[in-house]
Amino acid sequence: MPPSNPPSRYRSGIPRKLRTEIERTVSTEVTRIEGNAIVAATRTHGVRYTAHSALDAIEDLTDMEALALQRNPHGAARYRVIVDVATARLAQIVAETGQV
Repeated sequence: MPPSNPPSRYRSGIPRKLRTEIERTVSTEVTRIEGNAIVAATRTHGVRYTAHSALDAIEDLTDMEALALQRNPHGAARYRVIVDVATARLAQIVAETGQV
């Protein structure tokens, strides 16, 4: 029959040394998970900020294209190419923002 009052190192059913190691391992893992979450949130905010900036730039470019077309309709093909290339590059920047 086990003693009614076991030594303190066995009170939880786990030896103190093992319990300490488990607590350290759990703490390390929780810290790692929290760190990963912070990095993911930061990436999310970075992508959002970059996408917002890119959309503003594209809106400005589109307005400039429309004004240029009013002044000189013969440049339509050139304006379109310039705005399309800039838009593609901005999209690429947004896509690259969240990558490691």
